[in-house]
Amino acid sequence: MAYRRQLMRVAAEDLFHATPPAIFPEVGAALADLAGAALEAGLAVARADLPTHHHTRLAIMGMGKCGGRELNYVSDVDVIFVAEPAGDATDEQSIKAATRLAAAAARACDRPGAEPPLWQVDANLRPEGKDGALVRNLASHQAYYERWAESWEFQALLKARPIAGDREIGERYVEAMQPMVWMAVEREGFVQGAQAMRRRVEDHVPAEVADRQIAWCGRPS
Repeated sequence: MAYRRQLMRVAAEDLFHATPPAIFPEVGAALADLAGAALEAGLAVARADLPTHHHTRLAIMGMGKCGGRELNYVSDVDVIFVAEPAGDATDEQSIKAATRLAAAAARACDRPGAEPPLWQVDANLRPEGKDGALVRNLASHQAYYERWAESWEFQALLKARPIAGDREIGERYVEAMQPMVWMAVEREGFVQGAQAMRRRVEDHVPAEVADRQIAWCGRPS
């Protein structure tokens, strides 16, 4: 209910503005920040139900439109989860607790309850996509991008930023990933691959709405 009250305030300012396109960047940023706040609240709910939550420091990274603070009213929210042990906890304890927290925080936003769901939380940009672990530590993320990541995955990292959870862990994630993002352009065939991805995205846009679509490179279907 709190989310929807804030959403209505944003929408009202948007709709009644003399020139709505002029405030498009501010609206996109407000919607992205609102999504981050909802996930932060989802984490709080999750921690209340998990006695072992103190074993982990979990950061939720915004990706895509949310990460770029250019979210729209109907977008799903793309995220990546990264966690490190807290206190004397082992990495195994940390990942186990963080996985439960991440899943519960997502459910709080994208599953119906007393109120209808807000939007879909999409974690499929994570390493190995749907087949990969929901939560990894920093070293595991870094190892994946150093050895296995495809060019489009580095493009997706361009907009990564912490939006909820442990901000220090989130900033460490960004610091670790960003150098690899720019090194990826040195890969053989990078430019050709990016151009092919762009064409593939454009080919999937229905002709009747092509003149009002903004294509971006995400996980290929």
